[in-house]
Amino acid sequence: MKKLLFTVFAAVLFMTSAYSYNPPAGGEDFMQLASPANLSGAKSVTGGALFDAGADSLLVNPALTASEQRVSLNAGYTFFYSSNALNSKQIASSFQTGILIPFKLFIFNGYINGTFVPFDEMNLGSSLNFKAALSKEISDKLSVGLGAGGGFSWGGEASWALYADIGALYKWGDLGILKDFRIAGSLLNLGKMYSNPRLGLDGTYNNTPYPTLVTLKAGAAGTILDTDIAKIGLGLDFTVPCFQNFIVDMNAKVAFKNAFFISIGEKFNMAELIKGRYNLIPSVGFIFKFSFDVKNNQYLEDNGWSQSEMTVAAGYKNLYKTVHAVSAGVDIDLGMADDEPPQISVWDEKE
Repeated sequence: MKKLLFTVFAAVLFMTSAYSYNPPAGGEDFMQLASPANLSGAKSVTGGALFDAGADSLLVNPALTASEQRVSLNAGYTFFYSSNALNSKQIASSFQTGILIPFKLFIFNGYINGTFVPFDEMNLGSSLNFKAALSKEISDKLSVGLGAGGGFSWGGEASWALYADIGALYKWGDLGILKDFRIAGSLLNLGKMYSNPRLGLDGTYNNTPYPTLVTLKAGAAGTILDTDIAKIGLGLDFTVPCFQNFIVDMNAKVAFKNAFFISIGEKFNMAELIKGRYNLIPSVGFIFKFSFDVKNNQYLEDNGWSQSEMTVAAGYKNLYKTVHAVSAGVDIDLGMADDEPPQISVWDEKE
């Protein structure tokens, strides 16, 4: 009986916190809107339904890039259109750029984001955001990461942010019907977040700081179908912003010949659902990966980059019924991935 009463009390407390919780709509993950992969949930806390890590993976988990072998460059842009005639502006934008550099002891990645969204239904204002992270493989299965970020927000009263992130990834392997099963967790926003007045979920400017201080993310992902032609993966994330809200992210990803990918994502944000500020239409992303050669460039040849891989992507998401987001992005991985294990010889065979 005591356990039941405690459970009911905890549930009531949780719901009360969710009602008093009042960030701007979209404020929890506004930096994830600047690329098609993040827009469609393809890069979650576990690296997505089918694992993919790049320079912008530090947004959700700084440990994801620990096994990367190549220098990677990233750029993304999202165009927003609001059909709400009450807005003073109906067009907005967000961009990102990032770099990933492998070193012998760790992997470094840096990230820059600019978000300029002044809509009433999604009042994020203008901000420039910066992040950097280091990740390392502790073993073949376990990776850890540590990151730091900050930024400056304006449009109305100005504000600044400075915080740290930590994360871990565990590659379980095969688990029943699931292949490449992974579990991961991260603790984000350990510091000062943006606190300038914005139009919050309840329609007032008495909003809580955003993104929320001490945000816990945890998730699992794995492959349910793996053939020579196609792969299908599923991912599930849970986010708890300082125990004031509960967010569920689901991602399904299909790959054809490891060249063409379709990513579908859905997000359930409890506080936004309660306030009637959410549209339950899934996001979608289309991703195409190919290799290319650059000839007659001695610098690229000396670094082993004359043959590299490029990934181009496009995505769409309908936000808050009246806001439409169309996104495009590109990733360039310099060189080709080394999938062959090293050959170790104990002694030389003599003829």
